[in-house]
Amino acid sequence: MSYMSYPQRSTWLEFLGFPSGYGPWTYRAIPEPLISSELARLASAHVINGKTTTTACISLQPSPDPDDRSQDRFVVLDWNGWSFSAVFDGHGGEEAVDYVVQELPSLIHAALTNALADAGTAPLALSAVSALLQSSIQAVDDALTDGVKHLFPDEATLAALTDEQIKSTINGPTNPNNLAILRCMRGTTALVSLVDPRKENLWVASLGDCQAVLGTKTSHGTWDATILSVNHSGKNPAEVARIRKEHPNESECIIFERVLGAIAVTRAIGDHIFKLPVSYTRRVFMNCVPGFCVSSKLEHFLPRNKSPPYLSALADVKHVALQPPTANTTGSFLILCSDGLVDLYEHTNARRATLEEILTQWVHMLGERMDRRGAKVGDEADEENAALVLLRHALVGGGVDNPDRLAQMLTVEIPCRWMDDTTALVQTL
Repeated sequence: MSYMSYPQRSTWLEFLGFPSGYGPWTYRAIPEPLISSELARLASAHVINGKTTTTACISLQPSPDPDDRSQDRFVVLDWNGWSFSAVFDGHGGEEAVDYVVQELPSLIHAALTNALADAGTAPLALSAVSALLQSSIQAVDDALTDGVKHLFPDEATLAALTDEQIKSTINGPTNPNNLAILRCMRGTTALVSLVDPRKENLWVASLGDCQAVLGTKTSHGTWDATILSVNHSGKNPAEVARIRKEHPNESECIIFERVLGAIAVTRAIGDHIFKLPVSYTRRVFMNCVPGFCVSSKLEHFLPRNKSPPYLSALADVKHVALQPPTANTTGSFLILCSDGLVDLYEHTNARRATLEEILTQWVHMLGERMDRRGAKVGDEADEENAALVLLRHALVGGGVDNPDRLAQMLTVEIPCRWMDDTTALVQTL
């Protein structure tokens, strides 16, 4: 839609944490119900109906600049009653995340098919599913590594080549080697869920800082939130301790809550600048065209790369035995989201809510909404897309609904990206 016919107003976006002295910026005061319709359009809000599950979906990056287009991706598939869902938060470029979207679902599907065939008439071992999720994610990352090592097997090979020889090997718009190198220069998180056809078992594999939370209704009529993702970032003390143990006597392996002072996540697919010896970055990645799209300057953190790998592609997998609905309960639902949805709450209060508080609030909000409507999240009886409800709640800061703040978030005219890519799935179970 065109915003030009609506009144112009000014905003300092103080609720996003912009420091004093920045702004003001112009936005368009689009009234209801048009601003709600615009939110649904920009977020591509829709519902996917599978054989056993229903999934409400949104993905938003409101900046109109093509260079700011979203690097989030999501996948929802049905494999003969097995429900597969995933959220990927790409960073540094789209090449890695697009490769993972293309390859990972089929790898998991093939591994699951083989495991079912091997089990025959016996029940599939729960641990076998956890293992195949973990190994498939690792295999995708290994394939990226192999793409580089096929061209340059070791540091001795690199040392024997001139920069011009390396450039001729990896560059060129139609050179397949160029894409192989770019995929390793970019990265992505991964959050994958799998539900069996009888909806008795749920598995969630997490790698990075996307979030998964299960909402279940108790026999007492209250809603419980169970966090199923692990926050693989420099803010997680367990991850910091792991990396420091793996890299003793390297005081700068984690600084400013970032690996080598540069990247927030501690586990990811790709990001081989943190996984291969520094000579691969200096001789291969820095000779690649196009180059890096990173916010941290290479010369600031490359000297800290002494004993790679620093990032892991080993996913954490959790299994939950799902309880069937009863006369007193309405089933359960699963929320999967990129970290952009959580980040929208960062500057909303004097005391920032913890991750657990935010995820629990989401479960209570959607669960109580289900109770009021007497409908499952995403059903036709449910008039609103549940993922869109979460997005709107985050965009207005988790407080009282504010259509004007929503208009600011969607239409502000600012020469930079003002919010992270944000994706959410809400799936009935």
